[in-house]
Amino acid sequence: MAIRIKPKTYGPYTTAIGPNKIIHVATAAKQTVAITSPSTEEAGTPVDFLVSALGACLAPSFHHAAQEMKIDVGTVSVEVSARKAEDLPDRVGSYSAAVALDHVPGAEDCAELIKRAKARCTVSNSLNGPVEMRIAD
Repeated sequence: MAIRIKPKTYGPYTTAIGPNKIIHVATAAKQTVAITSPSTEEAGTPVDFLVSALGACLAPSFHHAAQEMKIDVGTVSVEVSARKAEDLPDRVGSYSAAVALDHVPGAEDCAELIKRAKARCTVSNSLNGPVEMRIAD
């Protein structure tokens, strides 16, 4: 299983919060997502987006792993959840992902698919990555 890493950059994305505590994220040209903290009926929290990003990355990673192994799994659906850590620093302490498939292969193939999907999911591999902060010029 050789995974080739292609150089890629992301962003810049602009996030702003004003006195009304609505967070606006410019995700792409002419696209803006509103999020809040705490959540409201109109928008989820930044943590909601973090957890959903994990699922959005795991699903195609799993699908790609199945294609690589020449296994037809049909539609891949990933349900993700997270639990907040009970100690400091304030963070998500654990994640859970349940993968639903139209066609479930044998146990050995399932284990290999999970291993390959986790290895190629940029979001799950980045959850403990360093964050460098600076004040913009």
